[in-house]
Amino acid sequence: METTDLNLFVRTSEETISDWDRSKIADALIRETLIDRDTADQISMEAEQMIRKSGVKVVTAPLIRELVNAKLIEKGLESTRKMHTRLGMPVYDVDSLILHPNKENANVPHGPEATNLTLAERIKKEYALLCVFSQDVADAHMNGDIHLHDLGFIDRPYCSGQSLEYIKKFGLDLPHSLSMAKPAKHPEVLLAHLIKFAAALQSNFAGAIGWDAINIFFAPYIEGMSDSEVKQFAQMLIFEFSQQAVARGGQAIFSDINLYWEVPKHFESVPAIGPGGRFTGKTYGEYEKEGQRFAWKLFEVYKEGDGAGRPFFFPKPLVHITEKFFKTPGHMDFLYHISDVAADKGNTYYVFDRGETAKISECCRLSFKLEESDLRDAREPWRMRYCALQNVSLNLPRMAYMAKKDDTKLFNLITERFVLATKAHKEKRVFLEKLLAHGEDGPLALLTMKRDGMPYLRFDRASHLVGMVGLNEMVQIHTGEEMHESKKALKFGLKVMAHMKLLSDKMQRQEGFRIVLEQTPAESTSYRFARLDMRYFSPASGRTVKGDIASGEVYYTNSTHLNVKYPMNPIERVTNEGIFHPLIEAGSISHVWLGESRPYKEALADFVIKTFRNTTNDQIAFSPEFTTCNTCHRTGRGLLDTCTYCGSPDVDGITRITGYFTKISSWNKGKRGELNDRHRVGEYFAEQKRVVNE
Repeated sequence: METTDLNLFVRTSEETISDWDRSKIADALIRETLIDRDTADQISMEAEQMIRKSGVKVVTAPLIRELVNAKLIEKGLESTRKMHTRLGMPVYDVDSLILHPNKENANVPHGPEATNLTLAERIKKEYALLCVFSQDVADAHMNGDIHLHDLGFIDRPYCSGQSLEYIKKFGLDLPHSLSMAKPAKHPEVLLAHLIKFAAALQSNFAGAIGWDAINIFFAPYIEGMSDSEVKQFAQMLIFEFSQQAVARGGQAIFSDINLYWEVPKHFESVPAIGPGGRFTGKTYGEYEKEGQRFAWKLFEVYKEGDGAGRPFFFPKPLVHITEKFFKTPGHMDFLYHISDVAADKGNTYYVFDRGETAKISECCRLSFKLEESDLRDAREPWRMRYCALQNVSLNLPRMAYMAKKDDTKLFNLITERFVLATKAHKEKRVFLEKLLAHGEDGPLALLTMKRDGMPYLRFDRASHLVGMVGLNEMVQIHTGEEMHESKKALKFGLKVMAHMKLLSDKMQRQEGFRIVLEQTPAESTSYRFARLDMRYFSPASGRTVKGDIASGEVYYTNSTHLNVKYPMNPIERVTNEGIFHPLIEAGSISHVWLGESRPYKEALADFVIKTFRNTTNDQIAFSPEFTTCNTCHRTGRGLLDTCTYCGSPDVDGITRITGYFTKISSWNKGKRGELNDRHRVGEYFAEQKRVVNE
């Protein structure tokens, strides 16, 4: 009996039903793989025979592909099977995703857009591991030796730093847009351009979109506005960023704004761009008062919070503290002002630019010192565009398990993993170069546009990040002590990081592109590494991982941080953690967990000054905790089970997960375990309050 007599129909991937045609199997094999025609015909016949014997009347394209792949495996054609494989998800997993939130990224609210995002990410992750990275790199990620961040966004760079000057000079002229806008003549229009451009950039980068010196660059537009008008404008900026639920997955734009009380030295004599994209005839140094006024009003809005009294999650304000800051009139009033916001709402990030350096902060802890070429670009600040192409993190505790207290073996493992991370960066570079080569007709059109004569993405200036998770646990396994327990243990941690810094410098010279160390925020990576090591390195891992093993809320200490549970004086913590920061070129942060305490602004300001003057710490943030009620929509201090206003049990906690605030209900198990362990420093600042009162 001929196959056609079976009356078979095929449900195709194009959402049609077609008649059975065996030749399509062979054609697909030849089109998608390197197999020869005879072998393809043989496999198609064998697959057809399997279907005939099954008695099925309607078959699907995925089923045919599965049967063909099974035949390829039988014949030992694994490389061909890999090229012919199908990417996707089981029905059970899709059903689960539609009903339940994915907690890998706490910034993504659950809903149809989030489901679309997660489904797309899953397919792109599979594609990346099969087609972008070599098998040894992919396997190292899968088994937890390393972590390739944002695999679901494999077709875009990691994060970026932008300049408002680009929009001021060139307007809003994006590839494939239905209309273009000339440079804005009014502040509200410029703000609209900024928000739209930020949303477009979020669609082309995996991580944060940072904006440099935002208050300085807006200054020419707010000249002549009253204080109340500037306050209203500041309110518009913050609400527009925080309510823009149009980025991928229905989330708000992950955004940072860099702020200065003084005009940074590298912008002092730069000609200012004003309304209509025209130079105003002044330098930015002459707009210092307007920049200060805008920064002050922004923090007034942050202090008030949103309509329910909650802290704004975005945009995150990064205030740069420099030597010039302390020489600029009014600096202490401003420091008290932003410290009041830090104590009350926790929004303020303090970025320390010591000496003659300056930083462009792009993410929750990602900042880069400006080099000589950057300072030349500052004369034309629309050229100051930065990015990191990828982030690869190393599982440090695992190397310690494997080394079994052998120094030589441990440092050899670190070197091997670092070389593997470098290989991953090279492979991602090759893939992105292929996409960028298509120019404005390609998938990364926005990043290739040349409004100022060069591609928007300055590929030759991009950085490649190598992060780390669990330095504390590595030291604990190798020396028997955590880093807070002895100077010897802390010194060994420094030795490890110094070795990694030497490796980054050497790999950079060898490969010809910028490779730098980064503190991994590890929102989900520390949880993933801990879970995998519990599987592969038990029982040793059971004595090392942090959190609650019984509930599965396990984690490793983030990056180079000290154990969050240890009741350490916060000055001692930021001092000891700051020892590592000069080795981590891409930026670092220390967290001070306030809990429900509300310190005096003077105490926090004094803490900031001491940190700037007496430590090498790069950046600090103070993190209070809140409970927001879903019934009466009011917000109170501390993490509580019921609302203090109406008594409703329908509440949610809010605090900083890594480098940003979010609702605790969206956190993964590992981060919940860390939250339970965090040592709150309320007693320390209560003592400082007593001293201030005396």
